[in-house]
Amino acid sequence: MTFNELRAQYEPWFQGWLVLAPVVGFGSTTLVKNQLYRVWKVSHGLTDSVSAQQAREMGLNPPDWSGAAWYGLAAAGLFTVFYILAARTWSRHTPQESED
Repeated sequence: MTFNELRAQYEPWFQGWLVLAPVVGFGSTTLVKNQLYRVWKVSHGLTDSVSAQQAREMGLNPPDWSGAAWYGLAAAGLFTVFYILAARTWSRHTPQESED
């Protein structure tokens, strides 16, 4: 299989990955960040209406979000692995279209 054939076979998959991987990573980071903040507020007896700035004014320190960022990066990496496996499986078991 030549490079051009290989590129033609996987180009749509790569384009899809370019869109979906950042969405998965950012979405996972946002969800985990929100859940960490919610658990932190509940454990400190704060209501949902209290913002991070208000908590700082009360002398409390909101949690660090670096764990959420690492989780988002790991989620995007795991998504990439499964996406590559799906692309390879689909491409190997789908007949090639002839350009006649």
